[in-house]
Amino acid sequence: MMRLLCTLLLLSLAGLSQAAMQASVDRTQLVEGESLELTLESNAGSKYGPPDLTPLQEHFTVTQSHQLSLLSELEGRKQWVNRWVIGLTPKRTGFVVIPPLFLGPDSSEPITLRVLTEEQARDDAAGKLAPIFIDSEVDTETPYVQAQVLLTLRIYHSVSLYDDSDLSGLDIANTRIERLGAPRNYERTINGVLHGVMEVRYAIYPQQSGPLDIPSQLFSATVQLPRDPANPAGPHSARMVQLRSPSLQLNVKPIPESYPAGALWLPAKQVRLSQNWQPDPGQDLLRGEPLTRTLSIQADGLTASQLPELGHLNEDQSEDLRQYNDQPQLENQLSANGILGLRQESAAIVARSTGDLQVPEVRVTWWNTTTDTLEEASLDAVNLHILSNQTTTTVANNSERNRSIAPLPLLWPWQLGCALLLMALAACLYRLRQLRSQLHSLDELHEDTNHLDADVAGNPLADLQVACRQNQPADARKALEHWAKQQTSDLIALSQQYPALADALDELNACLFGQNDSAWRGKPLWRAVRQVTQSRQREAAEASDVGMQPLYPDV
Repeated sequence: MMRLLCTLLLLSLAGLSQAAMQASVDRTQLVEGESLELTLESNAGSKYGPPDLTPLQEHFTVTQSHQLSLLSELEGRKQWVNRWVIGLTPKRTGFVVIPPLFLGPDSSEPITLRVLTEEQARDDAAGKLAPIFIDSEVDTETPYVQAQVLLTLRIYHSVSLYDDSDLSGLDIANTRIERLGAPRNYERTINGVLHGVMEVRYAIYPQQSGPLDIPSQLFSATVQLPRDPANPAGPHSARMVQLRSPSLQLNVKPIPESYPAGALWLPAKQVRLSQNWQPDPGQDLLRGEPLTRTLSIQADGLTASQLPELGHLNEDQSEDLRQYNDQPQLENQLSANGILGLRQESAAIVARSTGDLQVPEVRVTWWNTTTDTLEEASLDAVNLHILSNQTTTTVANNSERNRSIAPLPLLWPWQLGCALLLMALAACLYRLRQLRSQLHSLDELHEDTNHLDADVAGNPLADLQVACRQNQPADARKALEHWAKQQTSDLIALSQQYPALADALDELNACLFGQNDSAWRGKPLWRAVRQVTQSRQREAAEASDVGMQPLYPDV
């Protein structure tokens, strides 16, 4: 009894403490005789040495143990983490507890395992499937150096998980790692039990040959437990679980001896070359005229940074052709099948001499990782026919003479219609300008050509001009009556004789006697009065010319 109390006290103290050393296993349920992996992680460095494994010897047999040093990043800070992977085989069946392990002042939390007997495993077809387990695989265990390796990690769960699940990052020394998109979720039935599956894929590129260890990854999640049968209406309970994925080992092969020396090493599933010209290189070109060539290379299983440069001219060819390269365009397309690297190069090619010139072929040597053979992708050479500027001028003159001799083509109906519309539009604009000029001249109130003595008191015409300019209808009516009294006829007779004066007088009377709500403008009245005065002056001049006797009458 005392021993049980001590054990419970030790477990509670370990659970309450914030252990700096974490412990996890790749599975919590196994069959008698099977082994599992225990992973210990600590960021305390190597000052304390390896952890003490003596507490494990009571219920487990230690089969293997190795240490890894990894560089991890947490909240923007990088730190070294020591990881110990320990192989364990339980010595008995039933529920077995992995006790806390100590590393200096730090300790790990205990982990409970269930070890089934062979009879229990046969009775329960799903006995080997824990509620949560992890499976990992690679598409090849013997890749070439710098070749793509697809690592697939699948997390199976037959119980409900909360949304706080987390998978630790993957970090391998001397290896380039690319995560292939977001995790994929689907369902799969195993031994009659429906499991949810979370699938994560990585593209791994080993940078050196030899054995390569892919460490396990830690998966943390909160499991929703079923309700208590004694209280079916009560809330769901939950518990935190942590599992490790199985670790894998690869044997990375070096570059084959049959690969050409000096050629860039390109291990891929497929390599494709293509090119595009602007303008068409098959037509005659001028010396000095730029010709744009775009080369593209695609490699299935390689990143864009691994692809070679294309389309360089030789020193001998650079005397006839000058090439000006643009900045290459690099792109990586991620998919569940890996990475597709694309590299695109554009260059302007200018001919410096005339005649038949040749743009060299493009050849790329690569290693087919699917068939394990050496292959080559190529583009044929392109012939250019370059003409001089003088030849082009002669040809242009001949064609110009031929065009001058040739009959003029007939106008199409739409061309004739467009011409007529343009002519009509021009006429309308010209007429509109004339009308606008006339309207502007009508709006202007010209000065009297004759002298108007405004300073002389009682000059009605000058008073009328001032009243019209200031748009004062009462003063204008008074001055108009005063002016009419000085004429040989009265105002009524003048309005009957001159229609313009009658219209202006009607507008003035309508404004004065309330028949017109708009503001009165004096310009029409002043123009009408000026027309009357000028007309009467012409009549008087004509009458005086007729009454004069000739100076020398005929004899």
